[in-house]
Amino acid sequence: MNKCILIHYGEISLKGRNQPQFRKQLLRNIQLSLKAEDIAWPIGQFRGYLLLTIPENELSRIDVVFEKLSQIFGITWYALVDRLEYSGFESDQASKILKVVENEICKMAVDQYQPDRTFCVNVRRSEKRFPAASVDLEKRFGAYIIDNSSWDKVSLKNSDRTFWVEIQNEEIFLFFNKKRGAGGLPVNTAQKVLVMLSGGIDSPVAAYQAAKRGCHIDFVHFTASHITKDEIKNSKIGQLVKKLSSATLKSTLYVLPSTYFNLAIAGRNSVYELVLFRRFMARSAEKLSEKLNSHALVTGDNLSQVASQTLTNIASTTRAVDVPVLQPLLTYEKEEIINLATNIDTFQLSIQPYKDCCSLFQKNPRTVSDYRELSKIESNIFPDYGKMIDDTLGDMFWITYRHGKGRR
Repeated sequence: MNKCILIHYGEISLKGRNQPQFRKQLLRNIQLSLKAEDIAWPIGQFRGYLLLTIPENELSRIDVVFEKLSQIFGITWYALVDRLEYSGFESDQASKILKVVENEICKMAVDQYQPDRTFCVNVRRSEKRFPAASVDLEKRFGAYIIDNSSWDKVSLKNSDRTFWVEIQNEEIFLFFNKKRGAGGLPVNTAQKVLVMLSGGIDSPVAAYQAAKRGCHIDFVHFTASHITKDEIKNSKIGQLVKKLSSATLKSTLYVLPSTYFNLAIAGRNSVYELVLFRRFMARSAEKLSEKLNSHALVTGDNLSQVASQTLTNIASTTRAVDVPVLQPLLTYEKEEIINLATNIDTFQLSIQPYKDCCSLFQKNPRTVSDYRELSKIESNIFPDYGKMIDDTLGDMFWITYRHGKGRR
């Protein structure tokens, strides 16, 4: 009997012929995340699970591993398990194995006893050649626990403590505490996207949601003025990307100044300056995405939350580019977004003071716009739009973050 961590993936099992590549990517993501903490535990895979074997001299690092596993997309749940190996399905051999399981699960039940609480035993027999039905085993183990421990109340549907028995081919796993994973699909099973990161609450959550669907995430941020790399690292923007990279695994933050747009529009007195700026950011991000081979832009837009995010203003922005613009939070309520931000630990960072470039524009921007009219305005205000974008990209710098750490 030795200690392992059993890892269960959910949606990956629905992927049919593509399942092996999703499973392989999940395994690789786990290895890379643990490697960042100098952990290289053996990992194997079988029938809907991955299995981390814990070296005896590294049992003290279980909490570190659990923390990393909680952030990896593609994992439905994980648990610390006792692993029992067996061979053969003959009745005598099976009887001996079941006696061992019976004793071990009872020891577990004794250790986890809670007065006036209910329990149940859940047996999953993936190895159907094992000569005992799951229901019969649940009854047998449950009765043994009642006869040999202080537990005396059983609830099959809403128990306070469940003891699990997973019977696999030549391996049986015993455990009592499943920890919920991040779910979703493994990062890097979908294509690369570029997230337009503002200084607010929404865009970090949008980035997290895109990563949860398997996207490789990079970020672009526009600053109100030229800023140094050290300043951006210490700002909430750099800290947000650093925080999110624990889930995205590896992300590069590209920082662009908004000064060339500001200089071009100065004194023009356009009532559409905020929407024009959003179109400029989208076009600049589109050109950057072409250089990065990104397949889409991602924004934190939330329909009708603010004046710049009315339906017509969002349409005016997205029509400025040819690249797809993904908006994961479009129909969310603000409270839902705040709850998500709190859950992924970005909320407190997002509400820190920061000079957002959008704050430089009108306090009461137009709520209705037409992309055709805006195109005409742009041709009058910006005689060389392409140069403005090129100059902006020319002043760009970047920082890469891996597994919650800055690298360059």
